[in-house]
Order: sequence, then structure tokens, then C-alpha cells
Amino acid sequence: MRDTEGGYSSKSSDCITQQRIDIAMNQQGRAVTPVISTILMVAIVVILAATVSVFFLGVVGDINEPAPNVADTTGEFEPQTDISQTNQIVRITHIAGEGVPVEELEIIIRASGPGVDAEERLYELPASGNRIKPENKKGDDLVSTSAGLFGNPNHDKIIINDDSNVWASGDTIQFRIKTGAADFREGESPEAAELEVVIVHTPSNAIISEHKFRP
Repeated sequence: MRDTEGGYSSKSSDCITQQRIDIAMNQQGRAVTPVISTILMVAIVVILAATVSVFFLGVVGDINEPAPNVADTTGEFEPQTDISQTNQIVRITHIAGEGVPVEELEIIIRASGPGVDAEERLYELPASGNRIKPENKKGDDLVSTSAGLFGNPNHDKIIINDDSNVWASGDTIQFRIKTGAADFREGESPEAAELEVVIVHTPSNAIISEHKFRP
């Protein structure tokens, strides 16, 4: 629209200016949107890559953790002895292969039978002093914590601080099963029929010794 003097009115000029501003802003918005999308995609890729790397490296670390080469072990379970309060002695002897630090061991004990179905773990070894403590046990109360009292000759061995703390060839891990928790003696209760002892190397989560006893 022209004004009375033949020029454009100020209102028309303002409209044109606003349209140009709107067009410029739209163009800028269209230019910014792909940039933001690209940044978001890069961020997502970086996060995914980091997550996969952590998972992969963790798996590789687990795979590369070797189990010690414990070539052979023997087991002995003595349900009845001639010495008072020393019944049910467990002995697991390292016969050949690499020595294993006791702090890397966890021992699983399972007792089953007509009168019992129990499992306990010995962990955070070696125990302080000359015997297993309650803080070294979790699960059912199978293992005695009094085996080293009163000068008892059948005290706990290897898995206590008072011993070598390395389970090497020729060494015998020894502990006692409580008769009040699982009694393997004939005619006693709670009647138990089978004892299983599994020794696990915790850094590799590998079983390095496994024995079952049926007195």
C-alpha cells in the first residue's frame, strides 16, 4: 500500500521486516536441529561404547583369572575317635600341585541324611588364633568353633592364623563337624548319612577339591 505521497506506509514496511526476521529464524532453526541431532547421536554412541567396554573388559578379566593347579587331594572323615569331644574330624590333604594361599579359599560343607539337611561355608580365612570363629562361618551351624580349646590335639589346621596359611603339597586342612548339628555315629541323632566338602578358589571361582564321605 502506498501512502498519500506515493511511498510505502510504515506499517507495510514493518510487516516485511518481521517476515524477513521470521524467515531468518526458521532457517537458523533448521540449521541448528541437525547439529543437535548429531551431538546427541555421538553422545549415545560414546555411552554405549563405554558400557560395552566395561562389560567386555570385566568378562575378559574373569576369563583370564587362572585357577591354581592343584593336581590331587585326598579326604578323610573320622566319625568316632577315642578322645572326648574330638569326634567327626574332617581332613583334606593337598597331594600335588601349586600351593594356594588360604585367604583365597572358601570351604563348603554339606551334611545330609534322615535327620539333617544342612550347608555351611567357611570364609574370610584364615581365622584368627588357633580355631574357626563364628565370623568365619555362614549358613547352618555345622563346623565346631571349639576344636582348638583345652589343648585338643585335633585342632583346626592350615585355615587358622596360627598355622602356615598356605595350603601346599603335604598340608592337611582340618576341622570338626559338630555332633549336635549332624551326627554320623551309629544310633545317634540328628542322624546324618553323607558329608560333602568342596574347596573353592575364590578369585577364579573354580572348585579345586571335592570329596564325599558316607561313613
